[in-house]
Amino acid sequence: MSDTTNWAVAIIASRESVDTLISTVLASLAATPETTLTDVLVNGNAILAKDMAAWAAGTGTAGRDIRIWSISQGDKAHAWNEYVHRIWPAGRTAFFLDGYARPRTDGLRRLADSLARQPDAFGATGVPSSGRSAPALRAAMLKTGGFHGNMHAIPVHAMDGLRATGFRLPLGLYRTDSMIGAVLMFALDPTTQQWQPGRVAVNGDATWDVPGQSALTVQNILSQFKRRMRQAQGDLENRAARDHFAVRCLPINQIASTSRELVLNWIAAHPEEARRLYRANPLCWRAAFKMRQHRDWSAAERPPALLRDTGATRVRA
Repeated sequence: MSDTTNWAVAIIASRESVDTLISTVLASLAATPETTLTDVLVNGNAILAKDMAAWAAGTGTAGRDIRIWSISQGDKAHAWNEYVHRIWPAGRTAFFLDGYARPRTDGLRRLADSLARQPDAFGATGVPSSGRSAPALRAAMLKTGGFHGNMHAIPVHAMDGLRATGFRLPLGLYRTDSMIGAVLMFALDPTTQQWQPGRVAVNGDATWDVPGQSALTVQNILSQFKRRMRQAQGDLENRAARDHFAVRCLPINQIASTSRELVLNWIAAHPEEARRLYRANPLCWRAAFKMRQHRDWSAAERPPALLRDTGATRVRA
């Protein structure tokens, strides 16, 4: 059902090993038609970006259009912003993958099919298959809707709208998935539109694999501990974003430029609600304390550097 002639894939990576990222790129190539333009966005890791550029120069990518980008600022939200506003080739359905998420062979096609069946949708998302929480999350998404950042698609009309509004994710945002999903479910305009989960199609047959995620290893245990700490920051971000979009119904392009500003402004405006959240989860208090520290975002002012472009025959805009 889907149109497979105008696809673009964005693979956002930072801390992955070169082998893991290559595995994801190869899986993506196997799941997409030859006309697809694949952009690998490596943020905050110049060595990984150079290694990927060297790999892309080899014979393994012959005949495929791949661009390797090095983004100085190490931040997923910033990398997403750069793709939407600088890198995305207009007119193509955009598929997004995390650097460690290997799409199954039919995964991206199924997302495209969902968009073809629901042309007014603002996005389509797959469901997880790896990890202990995957079955419960998959069931919840299929029942009530949802959005997953590991693998999803945004159609041309929504990508055009994101560019036109000037919407950018706040720098330093942990819950990028939640905010992107919310923006799409509000049809990019909380000032006039109600939140409708159905605006993002959930495809229960579209999935991906994360090798080694379920293994009980010291690295995975440490990663889970760090994730719990970051999730507390995410809880604060979700409260602040809900206040912006659903309570005050403000335009999406008026969201704070950084997660720090977003959260601290919400805490200042809702101190009692913040204290209740701290009592329910003391990690949220620690997260709020850490977010008061300033962070240097000057590297975000540097444009992405194109290290490798294999599309020698592609007509460039």
